[in-house]
Amino acid sequence: MKILSVQERGVAWEMGIRSGDELLEINGNPIRDIIDYHFWAFDTPLELKVRQPSGLTLFEVDFPLDEEFGIEPDPISVQCCGNKCVFCFVDQNPQGLRPSLYVKDEDIRLSFLYGNYVTLTRVGQPVLQRIVDQQLSPLYISVHATDPIVRKKMLGIKGNDRLLEKIDFLARHKITMHAQIVLCPGWNDGEILQDTIDTLKSFYPAIASIAIVPVGLTRHRRNLPLLHAVTPQKARQVIAWHKAIHKSFRHAFGTGFLYLADEFYLLANARLPARTYYDDFVQIENGVGMVRDFLDTFAVITREMPTSIKPLSILVVTGSLAAPIFESRIVNKLAGIRNLAVKVRAIKNTFYGESVTVSGLLTGQDIAEQVSNEKKADIIMLPPNCLNESGYFLDDWTPENLQERLQIKIHATESHFDEMIAYMEKDTK
Repeated sequence: MKILSVQERGVAWEMGIRSGDELLEINGNPIRDIIDYHFWAFDTPLELKVRQPSGLTLFEVDFPLDEEFGIEPDPISVQCCGNKCVFCFVDQNPQGLRPSLYVKDEDIRLSFLYGNYVTLTRVGQPVLQRIVDQQLSPLYISVHATDPIVRKKMLGIKGNDRLLEKIDFLARHKITMHAQIVLCPGWNDGEILQDTIDTLKSFYPAIASIAIVPVGLTRHRRNLPLLHAVTPQKARQVIAWHKAIHKSFRHAFGTGFLYLADEFYLLANARLPARTYYDDFVQIENGVGMVRDFLDTFAVITREMPTSIKPLSILVVTGSLAAPIFESRIVNKLAGIRNLAVKVRAIKNTFYGESVTVSGLLTGQDIAEQVSNEKKADIIMLPPNCLNESGYFLDDWTPENLQERLQIKIHATESHFDEMIAYMEKDTK
């Protein structure tokens, strides 16, 4: 494990460890990455074998290594996916985007650390054993279909990757897993979907949840297999099928186990499930329960909002799928605040194609072009999920670029409403 930086005058610095050094072993155990480091760093006393420019050096430490030790490891070198999944969104990106958007990660370490989904296609016994030995749990598994023939076709692999054997091994060793099915009409729906659910439920509680999400298709699908989007009618069919099976799981397991992504309910113009449907919201990062949590948070925050403020206009931009929810459940409630004007602007996704309707795939240039003719607002609020951790849209625009272009204050926070309250409180003074 290469050391990226060392805190000056920290413990590691005082011991003589420097950036660029490589931590090879702790108490004789090889250190490949930050997971190994944290796994072995608490069995005191510790003997560290470090490769330095001058050669190998042994350091002895008589206390657990925590953040006070003062080293920052190099980021994990991502292991990439070798599959050719028919629905892979990376293959549907246009040319000219930043390089990271073309990386197909398939790394169990990122699954454990950040909840990234992995297929396990290339995971062999040594990696499975590492998962068990270091209890890398929970993991997030992309299943899509358990039928070997269908799975091979969908993942673009030549042989049987023995997924169920791997899941069984992990389940027997008490590794918790959350599964994902990307629903592609005509590929893995109907009897194939039912068979997949029936197979996975046999691994409960090791498989703790399953999320079904609709396939996402962009206008940049060139020389790729023919796929069909989930239509409103298809969404209604899936919801009807799911309602009974979800109820049976709740009766048998005491948990819903199988959950639908919010997109199904929005596409079908159907009522969103109550909060209890989502249990602990274990699949919220997969778009399961995000809208419900958003609405419930808003219901709580509205109790703190003033009844009258100085004149303030807010433009909320979002994807076309969520816009009706904002209009009916948010704007109407805010209408009672005197001098506050809130408008929702549904942004058509011309960058990826208008079939892409979720807010997380909005780009700065689409927002700029479609908002430029709007009546000037005091502030524009962005959905926070359209920016990455570094504050960039998918097209490399930033909120600052957007603000400069539109000459309107731009805000993107974890909660639109926290920012609204801040502005309203400021304008009541």
